[in-house]
Amino acid sequence: MLKALFARKKSSRPFKDYHSEWFNTLKNTLLPLLRSSISDSVPTLFTHVEMLHQHFQSYYEALDLAASHDVSQLLFPYWRNSLEKPFLWLGDLHPYLFTNLLRSFLEDTDEEEETDDEFNADVVRENYKYLFGKPWEVAMAWKNPSRNLTTRVDQIECGLRLMVPALVDRVRNAQAGLVERVAEDWVRYQGRKEAARPVIVEAVEAKMEEMVSVFLDANRMRRSVLAEIISATSVYQGALFLEGLAQFLVGLRDPQLLAQFESCQMPLNKPSRIAL
Repeated sequence: MLKALFARKKSSRPFKDYHSEWFNTLKNTLLPLLRSSISDSVPTLFTHVEMLHQHFQSYYEALDLAASHDVSQLLFPYWRNSLEKPFLWLGDLHPYLFTNLLRSFLEDTDEEEETDDEFNADVVRENYKYLFGKPWEVAMAWKNPSRNLTTRVDQIECGLRLMVPALVDRVRNAQAGLVERVAEDWVRYQGRKEAARPVIVEAVEAKMEEMVSVFLDANRMRRSVLAEIISATSVYQGALFLEGLAQFLVGLRDPQLLAQFESCQMPLNKPSRIAL
């Protein structure tokens, strides 16, 4: 009932259909192009980084529109699989996922590919791809990141620690207010559905605007964090970051991984033997 009430103005096209097309373009076109550019370190790398970044930005613009027309598509995303749902927060990926992925690059201290000092640096740089399977610029992209970058990452994370709890509080207050109002009206009309329905509809509509506003603010946060990361990184750093983000999304829809995950899930009605 509540799901139907939240759908104030149905969009002519379900967001599920848009997401499917968007995902297929990401997986089958833009990610392969970026990977090819990274592997060959070609001049078009910057273009392909920008194309993938804009693909994400266009997705969040579409998510804004979907929330404005029918927020129930995001509140009740039945079309998301069991691997995707744990990573969703207010309609899409939690912004902490972006910063955690970025931290994984910053904190990578694997030195196994360091070259011997007796090699001539110019020769190694020129032949690095043949020696280690990747261009020198790509291999060195995250070695010794600049202080400006690490400082900017700290600032982004600091902002998230302030904004995320504030949005969570707004959602909690909106939900609590709705439940309280509906419960009072239900008691007042003694459970008579036809009599109570108009009042419940009014209560839902009153709170729905706040829920839509929270969704839009969460989306604005995702767009902003992604844009700030790309602007703060070099073209090679940004390419590897976006490649990792795209690979993560593609992995969540991998049929074999999904089947393995679902076969290992513990039934909710089965007691856990984990000692507390």
